[in-house]
Amino acid sequence: MKRTKFTLLTILILGWGATANAGIISAQLYADDTEFSTATGAVSLTGALPDIGAQGQSVTLGDVTLTAGNTIFVGTGWSSLMPGGNAIAISGSEDLDIAIDTGLATAFGFYFQEPASSTGQLDGCNTTCVDSTFDIEFYLGGVLLDSVLFSPADDLLLFGGIILDEVFDEVRFNEIVGTNDNEFFGEMYIARVPEPGTLALIGIGLAGVGVARRKKA
Repeated sequence: MKRTKFTLLTILILGWGATANAGIISAQLYADDTEFSTATGAVSLTGALPDIGAQGQSVTLGDVTLTAGNTIFVGTGWSSLMPGGNAIAISGSEDLDIAIDTGLATAFGFYFQEPASSTGQLDGCNTTCVDSTFDIEFYLGGVLLDSVLFSPADDLLLFGGIILDEVFDEVRFNEIVGTNDNEFFGEMYIARVPEPGTLALIGIGLAGVGVARRKKA
């Protein structure tokens, strides 16, 4: 499968690369969640992150269930940059499965921090730092739809946003370059798709409008 690459230059360098099967419309950096929400209609998926500590390999936050191969930590002591002061950290590789528990989505946004200091766990790698690259995959009903490469810049609070031309119900972060050094996730956002019943009602309403217009004519 051919993979295209491009780099976005702003106040920092954020590397992305998308597969060529064109499901991903846009993968870029936004100033914050407000800018992304304005562009896409996205709302918070996790809600403001709580301070609840170690949660084993799975935790439900808001409308999402997070699953990892190692212990997931949610709370303070990891990132001083995240809004609200709490972050999601994973013991070991930062592979993370994000299952949307309510409905479907067409866009996904997330806060992220890549530390570059090997000292300590607060804003630090807690071991030798390695610049990570993630393959972010989008699924529907367990079927892979599309993916994009994400290479975050160091020591900055990032808000990445990805827009697709198809619906998905799961996102997976696979750390394809990196070790057990720390990286941190923050609050996550999605642009929701109306429930099928709502779509049906909208369709009936539009059909009714069409009939009324024909009768009037």
